[in-house]
Amino acid sequence: MDAESVRATLLDILSKVFPAITAGAGYFVRVFQTEGQKRRMRRQLYGEISRNNQALVVRVAACTSIAGLAQGAPLHFTDKLDISFSVWNFYNDEKRRDRLFELKEAEVINRIYDKFALIPMDVPGYAHVRAREAAAEIDDRLLDGTLDRKLYKKVSSREAWRFMDDLLTGKRESHRKYLSPL
Repeated sequence: MDAESVRATLLDILSKVFPAITAGAGYFVRVFQTEGQKRRMRRQLYGEISRNNQALVVRVAACTSIAGLAQGAPLHFTDKLDISFSVWNFYNDEKRRDRLFELKEAEVINRIYDKFALIPMDVPGYAHVRAREAAAEIDDRLLDGTLDRKLYKKVSSREAWRFMDDLLTGKRESHRKYLSPL
């Protein structure tokens, strides 16, 4: 075989193999991108849940303290309430909702945000009790392992994690204990 026919044969082989290689590489790139997007989404959602939980727990403690009760703070619980739904709204948008529900804990995250959304609503009952129900849901999901403890720790502030770690190590009880069984 002369050099020209060898070159033609190699080019012919490469022209057949190269598309298959690039298609396979493209597939793996999409898989890695999707997994990276899921990790980022989980991290952002967990971070927002942690911040909201910390804000609610601090507000509930202040409202149900003797000083808070004397000032009627439970009646004004939602005034300037600092909870965020921006990450949740972004991923719960019609375009991204399918990706959100690919997460294994999507149902739990959805239930937590449903409880967050009920807090400021004008429905029967006290807002601080609805806030405690949301905090109890988060406590319960971390205790039963439905929410990823390692990720929650990673995205939480030091104070928020210390508070949650007290629950996980048995130093404090869940907010569930303080809710009425009715």
